[in-house]
Amino acid sequence: MSTSVTTALAFSCDRHTPPANFAAAAAAATQSGAVDELLIWDQMTNFWPRQLWCPENSPMATIIPDLDSYSDAFAMSGYLAASVPGIGVTISTDAIRRGPAELTQTMMTLANMTGGRAKVMIGAGEAKQVVPYGWKRSEGLARLEDQLRCFNALWSSTEPVDLPGNHWTFKQAWLGQSRTHRPSVWALGGGPKLFDLATTYADGISAIVPCVAPTPDSWAQTVRTMKAELERKGRDPEQFEFGIWFMALVHDDADLLARALDNPMMRWMAGVFGRLDQSAWDAEGIEPPLPRDWHYAVKLLPVTWTDTEIQGLLSRTTHQMAAKSFVYGTPESVAAQVEQYVDAGATWVSVCDILPLLLDPDDAQAGLTRNIDICARLKKAGTHGG
Repeated sequence: MSTSVTTALAFSCDRHTPPANFAAAAAAATQSGAVDELLIWDQMTNFWPRQLWCPENSPMATIIPDLDSYSDAFAMSGYLAASVPGIGVTISTDAIRRGPAELTQTMMTLANMTGGRAKVMIGAGEAKQVVPYGWKRSEGLARLEDQLRCFNALWSSTEPVDLPGNHWTFKQAWLGQSRTHRPSVWALGGGPKLFDLATTYADGISAIVPCVAPTPDSWAQTVRTMKAELERKGRDPEQFEFGIWFMALVHDDADLLARALDNPMMRWMAGVFGRLDQSAWDAEGIEPPLPRDWHYAVKLLPVTWTDTEIQGLLSRTTHQMAAKSFVYGTPESVAAQVEQYVDAGATWVSVCDILPLLLDPDDAQAGLTRNIDICARLKKAGTHGG
């Protein structure tokens, strides 16, 4: 039986689109009464090689020159919070590119702007976000530990803080006495070390479906394991949040969805992202399209892929794999699939519908309505107990 779940509308804020357009969409989400938060991801570049963004794959490519011109997630969050009072904001970022004191200050500011409805989800980092810009992806987990420990130390003390760390060490660090609203700080990702850090220091954890948890049962097992670990560490499991991003394709036209699964853009995502651990395909009797020890977060640099490499991956990624890599269907069908994960322990969900990238502009804009519809169905299900 489900309980009320926090809903977040995913916003991919690019610099080609006027910011006012995003503010209008955020206002529509807020007015619906079904959307609690906006999810804005902190990206430098997108997942796809530039060669795949072309009119042959998407009519939107004639309007939007590239998929890599991201807005700064923190600046856009402040803009949207000011434009649409009352909306919550969630930012996903990595532990590498911003210092913990700076990130804490920013999140305290956003928490004040939103009346306490601000959270940050921090992962160990993606190679595509850090390696081209001079950072080291191998430092991600150690920096994540620093981020979580430093945030807790700064929030808990109104006196200057001394704190040794892996990469950042505080010496009489102080951000003042104001503690108006506490932002929520989550870990983002998976793996034993990240789970340990999350259950030790964070307010919650989030993962992506079906790439990490392909079934509700697998997600339920993750929740049970982490709750047991929280109890072992003397923490209250009911005060810990469990979030899921759903990599989704949402539409009322079943034929359109079937064609989308064969589109090179979606086949690419299935190949590199359909199972974050390539070896996980083995459990489903499917040959991985990439080496079994290949993980997108460590290996994927889309800008460097050649046409030959791209075509090789696409040729090894089948329709069956694409169908297993997304939650897809009508808004009603997707909401029902998401609800199973809520029943399995998810307390926060965001349906990240990437289908609009492939649609005609008018239909792409209707994607907002479809996503709000899903949120409304989830809220209704929670109100009535599933």
